[in-house]
Amino acid sequence: MSYIKLKEKIKKGQLAPLYLLYGTEQYLIDEITQQLLSKALTDEERDFNLSVYDMQEQPVDSAVEEGQTLPFFGDRRVVIIKNASFLTGAKGKDKIEHNLKVLEEYIENPPGETLFIIIAPYAKLDERKKLVKKLKSGGEVLQADSFDDQLKAKWLQDKAEEMNLSLPSEAKEKLLQLAGRDLMQLASEFQKLALYAGESKSITVEAVEMLIARTLEENIFALVENVVYGRTEKALRIYYDLLKQNEEPVKILNLFARQFRIILHIKELSRRGYSRQKIAGHLKLHPYAVKMAEQQAKGFSEKELATILKELAEMDYQMKMGKMDKKLILELFITQLKKEPKKARPR
Repeated sequence: MSYIKLKEKIKKGQLAPLYLLYGTEQYLIDEITQQLLSKALTDEERDFNLSVYDMQEQPVDSAVEEGQTLPFFGDRRVVIIKNASFLTGAKGKDKIEHNLKVLEEYIENPPGETLFIIIAPYAKLDERKKLVKKLKSGGEVLQADSFDDQLKAKWLQDKAEEMNLSLPSEAKEKLLQLAGRDLMQLASEFQKLALYAGESKSITVEAVEMLIARTLEENIFALVENVVYGRTEKALRIYYDLLKQNEEPVKILNLFARQFRIILHIKELSRRGYSRQKIAGHLKLHPYAVKMAEQQAKGFSEKELATILKELAEMDYQMKMGKMDKKLILELFITQLKKEPKKARPR
């Protein structure tokens, strides 16, 4: 079952007696686990009716016995077993001896009063095992894999709606571009933006650009964008900041060349009629980065881009041969690239 569908069922209170949560996206596993707990137990009931077992330290028999015990001062009991490596093909890692037969018997007829949650934070399970087959056929199953860009956008929108926040599409795209590689990081950065929004209840693209830390590649993207639109002062400010962070001019130049190659590729592919989504897949870029590079490409002809790439190759040679100060080479390139700046986009 997909994360979205499982989340919707939990929200409606449609709880099952048995859950299997596996995969490498720990954030999704943690979030679904917390949602199940919140729906099944009050804070007061957790002291009496929540039990957590680590399969690296405790036998599965103990967890099964707990699952068969009636809830105390409440309607439900929740039993969580973590690190269920016995569901994988790994051998010799378990220090604890598990009686998996009792777990198989439990799965065949789980008590309705207990939510039994099995967590296996591994990429694959051993589908040949009888226990895995029984779990997948008898319980609710979440394979917690990394989201694609579309699912991340949906996840962000749902989060914004849950918190009554306005998240315009441009701010959402910018946030995905800057922090969308890892869901845990994306969630953390979104929480930061939500706190910053405060009473305005609005996350703006300006807030995203101000609060979200950029990687070196993203700083190069911003540097190129400022150069393209004639914002030389802002471009130099980013460049000087990178130098203060001890980034090597040769490395900056190579990333500069990479960005201009991307712009050239996008210009060529657009001319051939490729859609933005298809270009993103072909170049392995986020669609928002393609959208921004498309706009940057409008400021150059293919011939101009080819000339710039030749200049960057010559600059790389000059740096490596020590013919001129490395920092000065790049500074001159930034200031001279756009002798007659195009009209800057509104910021």
